[in-house]
Amino acid sequence: MKNLFYTLLFTVLIASLSGCKNDENIDEWKEENTNAYEAIAKNTAYRELKTETGPSGVYYKIINSGTGTEYPFQTSNVKVLYKGTYYDGVVFDAGSSGNNIPVEFSLSSVVRGFSFALQNMVVGDKWEIWIPYYLGYGFDGYRDSYTYQVIIRGYTTLVFEVELVSITQYPY
Repeated sequence: MKNLFYTLLFTVLIASLSGCKNDENIDEWKEENTNAYEAIAKNTAYRELKTETGPSGVYYKIINSGTGTEYPFQTSNVKVLYKGTYYDGVVFDAGSSGNNIPVEFSLSSVVRGFSFALQNMVVGDKWEIWIPYYLGYGFDGYRDSYTYQVIIRGYTTLVFEVELVSITQYPY
């Protein structure tokens, strides 16, 4: 039992140290992400999502236009096909890209920029979405809740290719 405790302690220590190592070049990472995001903001193929109540800073490019007529709400459940990458194309979440099986979730359970973009899509829309760090995982990033290992670094620009397959539940 004592050996198991020390093994677990050692594993957590190594995981936390590897998380620290990922933060060594955070200024460089922030600059790279900022530069990529600013390039998209200037690219005329992308549009900025703007509403009176939503956040600003989410850019999107239409890949396919859908035929739906209704938009999901912040508390709706949706089914989507998606893939998440960093600004440089490295995949951090394969989502449903490999199996073509839609993933279902509540828009209230995802990062603010992703939720906001989906609320502006109709069924059948397929977009490439660029989300700045402050509408994604912020300056802290995202860490595994058990090992505290860094999954997505702070200041990360998130890029999603997403297709809204269906709106499965509207709020009451």
